[in-house]
Amino acid sequence: MDSRSLTRNVGWLWAGYVGRAGGYFLLIVVLTRALGTAGFGVVSLFLALTLGVSLVAGSWPFLAVPVLSAGDRSIGAAFRPSLYVAALATGASLLVAIPLAVALGIDSPTSLVCVVLSAVALVGLQGIFAVQQTEGRMGEIAALQTLERVIALALALAIVAATSLGVIGSQVLLTIASVVTFAIAVVVVERRQRLFRAPTEEIPDHPIGTVMGAVGAMAIVSLASYGVAYADIFILAIFRSDADVGIYSLAYQVFTFVTALTSYWLVAALPEHARSTASGQELKEQLPTPRLLTYLGLWATLVGVTGVVAAFVLPVVFGSGFEGTAAPLLLLLGGSGVFSVIYYALLAALVGARRSELVARVSIASVAVNIGLDLILVPPFGVVGPSFATMGQTLVGTFALAFVVLGREACLMIAAVSAPVVATTMLLAIQPSSVPLAALALLAALATGLWALRHGGLITGLRLTSRGSSS
Repeated sequence: MDSRSLTRNVGWLWAGYVGRAGGYFLLIVVLTRALGTAGFGVVSLFLALTLGVSLVAGSWPFLAVPVLSAGDRSIGAAFRPSLYVAALATGASLLVAIPLAVALGIDSPTSLVCVVLSAVALVGLQGIFAVQQTEGRMGEIAALQTLERVIALALALAIVAATSLGVIGSQVLLTIASVVTFAIAVVVVERRQRLFRAPTEEIPDHPIGTVMGAVGAMAIVSLASYGVAYADIFILAIFRSDADVGIYSLAYQVFTFVTALTSYWLVAALPEHARSTASGQELKEQLPTPRLLTYLGLWATLVGVTGVVAAFVLPVVFGSGFEGTAAPLLLLLGGSGVFSVIYYALLAALVGARRSELVARVSIASVAVNIGLDLILVPPFGVVGPSFATMGQTLVGTFALAFVVLGREACLMIAAVSAPVVATTMLLAIQPSSVPLAALALLAALATGLWALRHGGLITGLRLTSRGSSS
């Protein structure tokens, strides 16, 4: 694999994500302060439904675009059958999502229309992103994702300035942002690729069966991922109040702000892994353990520092009603966030190698662990219960894949590198306002980062560069 090209692509995605996350962070501040914990809880359930349809129906069919385009066919030849599969999956998902929305109290006609329109637009954006991913246009992906959040933020601020913002108004503005962004994305990409024109005899479309053969097992992975991400919120809604749903949802969204950075590895690395596998390179060669450990150490440092800062900043930014957010967030970051960099690196390699069946089997086990722990822990422990459930599924999913792909020794090294940040970040969750515990967590994070820099040879490289300049 071309590590420089991969690093550059990930850098583009990260740079764009900073803008997107910043816009979304400000949007969440507006929503939490305008709606309160209970209102934000209802909007979180709306997001769980629309993003859920996008994840279940749109995230996996379009993985076939970069995988199949690694051969001789055009991008359009892979996109069109993938779109057909995604459309069928979207229809089936909405048949489940609409009755679930009604059962959860999201039953006004306006809200149900928003669920459908927002879900369809988000699935369509998944397809556009897959095309841009295959083209190597990571900057465009980041720009479109940022645009969606900026539109939503601008609408929210305009409504708050003119009048009050309610739950249904929030659902409408989120839907408008998704639909407008999708329309712009289609216009931009269609000019280059002619995705919706009929196939030719010279370059026929891939059969739908080929799409399912390449990534069909990822449907199970997507469904399991949805269970992991949103079953917590639904189970909280069953056993606890809308306010508790709002508190945990905020913690989970801040958690995803951080871990989404590692998910972009899948976007950037999948085409590279597909080409490397096609050329005969083994997975262990594509994922050298020393490099993974360096990335893990640097990532753990970022997670640890973020946890310390968030513990003190969140109550100030979102208001006193969200003081309970810090504890579940720290548990999520320490128990799950640290390992996301390893999980997505393995996921990209396995999907590129067309071994998504393995990922599907592990995902089923992971979601079973997550839901089982939710049902056990949520009734007695409330908002911290889902954090431990998420930790359980993360450990099962990450280390099962790592054991199969990298081996036992690599798993032990991953555990050793991550242990200081995991332990101290979760310890801080006991008393998020404790200065001594925060100092301990910060020290562990910085020490891990220093080790990663030395392990990766970055410090040595800087010294040699300095000596060469002085001489």
